[in-house]
Amino acid sequence: MSKERFAERQADVRDSAARLAEAVAQPESELLRDATIHRFEFTFEVIWKTLKLYLERQGHDCGGPRQTLKKAFAESLISTPEEADRWFQMLEDRNLTTHAYDEALANQIYRHIVQDYAPLLGAMATRIQTLSWD
Repeated sequence: MSKERFAERQADVRDSAARLAEAVAQPESELLRDATIHRFEFTFEVIWKTLKLYLERQGHDCGGPRQTLKKAFAESLISTPEEADRWFQMLEDRNLTTHAYDEALANQIYRHIVQDYAPLLGAMATRIQTLSWD
């Protein structure tokens, strides 16, 4: 991957986190809940995949999202064990979004996104903007 392509990924991360932040700032409704969950899924995906690319560029073997998050913690891109725990819970919820047709589950995941995940993803998006491909 080129430096330019990584810069495009950084822009994708920034834009998706901004769109998620926009969604969580809106008054709650069923339609907004579903849209927020979708934006969460996309933002989570683009962030972990960008982290994977960066970490692999640094010489790490990352595999899937769980291993990538572990490497991100080991490399201090995820700062604390508590933050790492929240990232792993976020991964679990991301995996459950395929079952979001379950009203109670969708509401629970939506609350997690609004209260915890959107700020965490936004902070990581900001951190990713500081990473250099060189």
